[in-house]
Amino acid sequence: MPTPNLLPKPIEAMLGDAIAAELFASHLYLHLANQMQFVGYFGAQKFFLAEAAAEREHYQRLVEFMNKRGSWARVPAIPAMTEDASTLDDALRAAYDTERQLAEDYSRWFEKCTCPITRQFLLSFLEEQQNSVGEFSDLIARLERCAGDACALLILDKELGE
Repeated sequence: MPTPNLLPKPIEAMLGDAIAAELFASHLYLHLANQMQFVGYFGAQKFFLAEAAAEREHYQRLVEFMNKRGSWARVPAIPAMTEDASTLDDALRAAYDTERQLAEDYSRWFEKCTCPITRQFLLSFLEEQQNSVGEFSDLIARLERCAGDACALLILDKELGE
């Protein structure tokens, strides 16, 4: 017999939204990895594959939290990826925008959450998202310093893969 559900419906729905957002980000990063491979940025490909895996870890943490609270996570349909990232700049800016949106979402969910246990759980995600936004902001700043120089871009790409 399953344990009782300790998550109020609004919090369960909010966590479902977080699951969808994490899976969307994971799929986007897989998409960007494929595009970076196609245009010859193999370091960026490796970097985005790792980012996709990290987003799936976030997804799994959400699933486990819901399970411990007597609920289960529904796996949502993820829209097809259509982002055109034919340059490293396109890919990093798409990732930055996604991480910034996730940070805003987690902030909103944290503020709306009335359950102390869930708030504490969400705080770790909010902190991680703020770090991710900063990381991508730094990468974009470094990219801008390359000023389109092919050698500098290849060096940055190599560093992304390390």
